[in-house]
Amino acid sequence: MSSQPMTEEERAAFQAAALARLRNPPERVVPDRLFVEAAVELRIQEYDVLQRLTQQDYNELMDEVVAGTVGRMTDERRAELHAGDLELIQQRVGVGVDACIARYEQAQQPLRFVRGDRVVCNIGGDCPWASGSIQATHEEDPADPTGQTVLPYVVKIDPPEGRLISVPTDEVYVCRAEVCFGQREDGLEWTSYCLPPPAAKPAAKPRRFAAGDRVACAVEDPSDAYSVWAAGTVVAVDVTLDEATLYGEHVSGGGAAHTLPYRVQLDSGAAVLAHRDEHWLVRDLALQAEGQRQGTGGARCLARMERRGGAGGGG
Repeated sequence: MSSQPMTEEERAAFQAAALARLRNPPERVVPDRLFVEAAVELRIQEYDVLQRLTQQDYNELMDEVVAGTVGRMTDERRAELHAGDLELIQQRVGVGVDACIARYEQAQQPLRFVRGDRVVCNIGGDCPWASGSIQATHEEDPADPTGQTVLPYVVKIDPPEGRLISVPTDEVYVCRAEVCFGQREDGLEWTSYCLPPPAAKPAAKPRRFAAGDRVACAVEDPSDAYSVWAAGTVVAVDVTLDEATLYGEHVSGGGAAHTLPYRVQLDSGAAVLAHRDEHWLVRDLALQAEGQRQGTGGARCLARMERRGGAGGGG
């Protein structure tokens, strides 16, 4: 609805009021920033008694809380702190200090994997898991503008995907070791996640092991969170699998079959597939005893093994 036009008397009164406001503007209220800074500093000292905050985190937290408090006081045309300001300062400082300490503690926790380790990661989609290698650990999350979130891993997924992904947490349901699968009922499915596309030409490099050779295979431990070396015997070399038996379109090769280097019968009774002829998956049992491969507290047995003297066998 349109309003009624002002009368001459109303217009004159409005213009007089506007001129008066221009000639006598309201006094600008400036909050006492030094007092606010002192209050924030006191709260940080109370929360961070052990002074664990880095200088950078301390400065950033001070700036953030002080700016927020001064802005609130300015909006409300107040120069002095009120009880509500002090409560808000306490809340914001507590949240900020807790976030920083949690980030420090997370960075100090030993991770299951190190740079260069082979893993299988949950990437979602039709083919929810993909193999790759750890490129970095304890990286700041680029998606978090505050810099408070630390990613345990950055992983480069194998071709044809070939992209970097952020691993948000060091948990088995997000990231697990790439091993010789087959101990569990879904072993073939996990093997298919790790297969490269079928090669146009078969590899010219001879296999390191033959049927009957005794080997140590990398397999899951009972928790699936870590891996162990398990003794077994090679029962088949260049195992051909129809892609129809495999899981996921990422292994499709236009009707081509996939050739896996080995099928190994473990001494435990399970049969596993070695999808790559690599030392980090299969080793000569004479050089690599059964036992922990990757364990809690950073325990590792992944150094490359080399045969010293003699002939035949593998590494």
